[in-house]
Amino acid sequence: MVSSVYSEKNFKILLFYIIIPLTILLLAFFIGTKIYEKLRKNKNINRTNYVINYWTSFIGVFISSVLLSVSIGYGAAFTKLVNDYNVINDNMFSYYFFMAFPIIPLIFLIIYIRKFIHNLKAQDKIEEGVGYNE
Repeated sequence: MVSSVYSEKNFKILLFYIIIPLTILLLAFFIGTKIYEKLRKNKNINRTNYVINYWTSFIGVFISSVLLSVSIGYGAAFTKLVNDYNVINDNMFSYYFFMAFPIIPLIFLIIYIRKFIHNLKAQDKIEEGVGYNE
């Protein structure tokens, strides 16, 4: 069996350069949208929904692309490590799990790209005065 190859140093790098900045970004975005909703509460609700959905989709695309790249890198490193030590039989589930894991962030990326495009198409309807969801 292979001992732990992933060090605390690598975990700290992942934590400080990926996880904490994404968490701060999400919190700042959440607070910003709540402030924006309060400021525009009596104004054009369709325009308010459009702006919030636009930025939500944009942030979703950004975060899911970062998570996709991290999961591809981690999955590739793990499968290469298991191959190098020739312990695929001992780690069969983990090997195939990390090989297929990047599919999850890819699905979210596709969903957010579709939402982003749908929202961009809805901008014309909003400017014409038609409701956002019509």
